[in-house]
Amino acid sequence: MQRKRLASTMRQEQILDTTLEIISEKGLAGVNTSEIAQRVGIVPSALYRHFENKEALIDALLDRTHKVLFENVKKISLSSTGASKNLRSLFLLHIEFIRKNPGIPKLVFSDAAVFGSPERKEKVFVIVKNYMNKITEIVEKGRLEGDFSQDISPEAVAFSMVSFAQHVGLISNLSDGKTDMSKLAEVAWSYIEKAIRIDPARE
Repeated sequence: MQRKRLASTMRQEQILDTTLEIISEKGLAGVNTSEIAQRVGIVPSALYRHFENKEALIDALLDRTHKVLFENVKKISLSSTGASKNLRSLFLLHIEFIRKNPGIPKLVFSDAAVFGSPERKEKVFVIVKNYMNKITEIVEKGRLEGDFSQDISPEAVAFSMVSFAQHVGLISNLSDGKTDMSKLAEVAWSYIEKAIRIDPARE
């Protein structure tokens, strides 16, 4: 039976999804193009028409991660519900992204990313830095609007939020995805919100 030919963009997404699936199962070191092609149902030469090699696949996955994170930022920035709810929504979107893509933490903080080529290291740094800058802007807006305490550091809140989300992904990976941290993370985030929000009762 002849396999259905997919449009180029759809095939690329399928290849990237499969690569991320393997990263989730085996880590980045366990990725090889032959297995990717086999799982996708194409010959290796067809895979190389979309991605030159494994390094190109990793870069494409990092670029896609960057895109998703900033699409989430754009999504919540269109909301007028206030900085506190926007920050919470962004955090939960981040957790959901990791829950659906458990290979992401293994990818972003892999040896190949952190200790790899200067170009790869810079790519990961820019993703994290830009994302944290956007969170910092939301927190700063909350301070200006009187939603958050003036005593907090927007940069520290951004750092805490990203670190928290990353550790949720770590615990999920340690349990091979059997532990869903989403509900616990939402409750834990409420404690962080209480620490940074202004309590009207104290005013």
